[in-house]
Amino acid sequence: MELTVRSSKKPTVEEIRDQFETWRKTREKRTPIPDALWEAAVSLSPRYTLYQISKALRLNYNDLKFRIETLHSSLESPPAIGPSFIELGLKEPLLPAECIVEMEDQNGAKMRMCFKGEAGLDLLELGKVFWSKRS
Repeated sequence: MELTVRSSKKPTVEEIRDQFETWRKTREKRTPIPDALWEAAVSLSPRYTLYQISKALRLNYNDLKFRIETLHSSLESPPAIGPSFIELGLKEPLLPAECIVEMEDQNGAKMRMCFKGEAGLDLLELGKVFWSKRS
C-alpha cells in the first residue's frame, strides 16, 4: 500500500488520524509504521502537544518524542564554538603573493591549500564546503 500525506499545506490531526486508521486496517501484522506517516505525525508538533498527537494517533509517546527531538536537533544551527573567518580588510590585492590555508575540523579531517599569485578560486567557498561536509 502506498501512503501519501494529503495535499493540504498543514494537515489537521483528524486528517492524519484517518491516514493512520486506513494504514492500520490494511497493513500486515507487525509491520512498522511507514516513514511518511511518522513524518505526518511529527509535522503536527508545532500546533499540538506530544500528548495530543500520541493519543489521537495511538502512537507511543516516547517514540514520537524521540522523532520530534531528532528532527529539531537536525535543524538546529551548529554549535557556536567552531571555525570562524577573519576579514583582513585589505583594499588592494597583493600580487604575486603566497597563501597557505590549513583547516582541521573536530573529527580530525584536514585540508591544506597552497596558492601562489592569483588563485582564480573562491577560497571562501572552498572553506564553506569543507566545514559543511557531513561525516
